[in-house]
Amino acid sequence: MAALCSDSGKRGISYRVLLRTPDGKRHTIRLGRVTKKIADTARQKIESLEVAKLTGHLLDNETAAWVGRLGDEIHTRLARAGLVPLRPKAEPVIVTLGQHLEHYFGMLGPQKLTTARNYARARRLLEAFYGKDRTLDSITEGDADAYKAWLLREYAPASASVDLRRARQFFKAAVRRRLIAANPFAEVLCGPQTNDDRIFYVTPEMVESVIAVCPDNDWRLIFALPRYGGVRFPSEVVNLKWSDIDWENLRFTVHEPKVEHRPGRGIRVIPIFTQLRPHLERAYRERDPGAVFVVPRARSGRNLGTQAKRLVAKAGVVVWPKLFVNMRGSCSDDLERRSVPEKAINAWIGNSGMMRRKHYHGVRPEDWAAVTGNPAPIPAPSGAVTSHQEPSTLHESREKSLDVVKDAENQYPRQGSNLRPEL
Repeated sequence: MAALCSDSGKRGISYRVLLRTPDGKRHTIRLGRVTKKIADTARQKIESLEVAKLTGHLLDNETAAWVGRLGDEIHTRLARAGLVPLRPKAEPVIVTLGQHLEHYFGMLGPQKLTTARNYARARRLLEAFYGKDRTLDSITEGDADAYKAWLLREYAPASASVDLRRARQFFKAAVRRRLIAANPFAEVLCGPQTNDDRIFYVTPEMVESVIAVCPDNDWRLIFALPRYGGVRFPSEVVNLKWSDIDWENLRFTVHEPKVEHRPGRGIRVIPIFTQLRPHLERAYRERDPGAVFVVPRARSGRNLGTQAKRLVAKAGVVVWPKLFVNMRGSCSDDLERRSVPEKAINAWIGNSGMMRRKHYHGVRPEDWAAVTGNPAPIPAPSGAVTSHQEPSTLHESREKSLDVVKDAENQYPRQGSNLRPEL
């Protein structure tokens, strides 16, 4: 029968089970540093294996389950003793890029529409460059550099940066699944995700010109809410209800679908700013009886950007880039320039100061004027020379005597007396 033995060492007590097989051979099953209770349980199960082996009976369910839970190392030791059969070695699984991405996207769960679109784009680009059947372990750091160079040739740096970060994320998941040893995109520099050339300050005069040509209150609020309230359009306007507006305290509550997955986020309260109030009050007075939502048109499910650009052009205003994002950013910029406390701006806009300055704030023309002052007239060029210039007297100085001895006698008479007389 199996016997339990213990060994004491510097690292603690370890246990082993000694047994003798019917052919007379002795075997040692080392259990390692475990508690005595666990070691004694292992001894009992090994005895059950011995009895089943000798009598030819099947294992009881408890012992069979215990054997199934064993790690490969101890299971192999039992197999060498002839108590259990060897486990078949698992064939190496060759995972392709397409298979990994299929598994990864299947584990993501529900996503926001924009997030799902961005993920799908990054996946499509990876599969287009490498091919779905490319094995993960064959993609090297050099292949990652080639992918970056290809993205920069095809897309703007900010867009390429987003897709590179997604690629790094996908391959990091492959490392965590033990499909590859290292992430080939780990050291690829992704670059900034901002494009300062597309940051534009939308002045109140521009927005008021557009609001003046809007056909109804829905369109007026579509421009007024992002520019004067700093809300995200359309995600935070879609579900905005009249019941969310607190007229008594001049504030309103918006739901934040973009960040609702973050702890403590999902709802923020915004003041009814002075410039927003007349537009919001007019829409409230002229609303339909029983109206629930502030901007019903935003719930139509249609892309309103095209029509919004037409209204901007109709007002005689040049269509600015990132139509709604730059209006929200201009609201943030105005608040910061009015020296509103940063904590209040962060709470009302829903972004940290670092993110707002990075993505929303740009350099305005008046910033240049503030440091250069009023432009000075350009100095007039010098007139043409018409008078005759006298010739230089340099030639006269060159004709003067170079007799050093004579000069020395005239300038230093006492030294002249010491000169050697002529013989």
